[in-house]
Amino acid sequence: MILSMNIIDDIADTCAGTQVSVGHDLLLKKLARILPQLSFQHVLTRGGWHRTGGILDKDGNRVADNLREWVETRSAGDVNNLLDQYVDAGYIATRFKGQTLYFVAQTGESAQDFLQLEVEELQEVTGHSLLDTEVIPDNIEGIIDPANVVRLSPQPVGEPRYVFRRITPVAEFMHIMSQHMLNRGNKYTFLKRFMQDWDHSSSHESGPFCHHWVLSLQEYTDAYGEPVLQAKPVSTFNGEVPLMKLNGVHRGSRLANLVHGFDHDMGYPMAWYFYMLSHSEVPHQLAESIHRDLMGAYDYLPARDLKILKDWSAKPYGV
Repeated sequence: MILSMNIIDDIADTCAGTQVSVGHDLLLKKLARILPQLSFQHVLTRGGWHRTGGILDKDGNRVADNLREWVETRSAGDVNNLLDQYVDAGYIATRFKGQTLYFVAQTGESAQDFLQLEVEELQEVTGHSLLDTEVIPDNIEGIIDPANVVRLSPQPVGEPRYVFRRITPVAEFMHIMSQHMLNRGNKYTFLKRFMQDWDHSSSHESGPFCHHWVLSLQEYTDAYGEPVLQAKPVSTFNGEVPLMKLNGVHRGSRLANLVHGFDHDMGYPMAWYFYMLSHSEVPHQLAESIHRDLMGAYDYLPARDLKILKDWSAKPYGV
């Protein structure tokens, strides 16, 4: 699916102009008006990150919106310039607490046929005293985003807000990434095989791939100036992935109960296989044990899943 710049601009403006709500219902309604032929769903939130904010004075009044720009300009590259002018000002640096929201919309029958929309939810909070005389940094970065400083209690400075990050037609991304891999002498990407295994497995019958997996995307330029595209599947499962420990008694009905129980917890058949490819909680030993079982007297996987397992045993991979 090709997205025009006008549509992308509309999505970005809509994110910026929409109040954050529980469940993101208001944002989803507005997205439906921009792309009425699609049905976006919020499937995952990833948090735990932050970025630098601005500066407040000791009374909470705004001094600067951009901490980095202010520090670099006022210091002229020398920490002592800041200390001489502002050590007693009581300035407070803020930070943005962030989490990334993943919205998806299915566009076809294959695993790769979906749009992935990434939106940041940001809230500015108090971060640290700008010039802590007990820990004098020896460079500008130590003022902007210090590692060894006592953080202030994170008091909200403003309301949370949405910021558009990117929207990706995944099928198109996969095609471009495959071409880049070919140009580098690689004939196949493991992510492509991961998605093809989904399409050919019983997992495909449980619903769209994008309801269970999204992609962590990376785009950068290597040391030779060549563009590099990378992606890793990330589960949308909201919980702790069970740790699967195997021992000598796990075979036959016990092994079947183990994998079917895991599938039940994850919400779809053959889940153990895809977690084995992507999560350390499910060891590759599991596939080897199931393969030995099914080559013997046991039969607890559908034929389509057994074929995938045989192919993996002949040529193992992981993502």
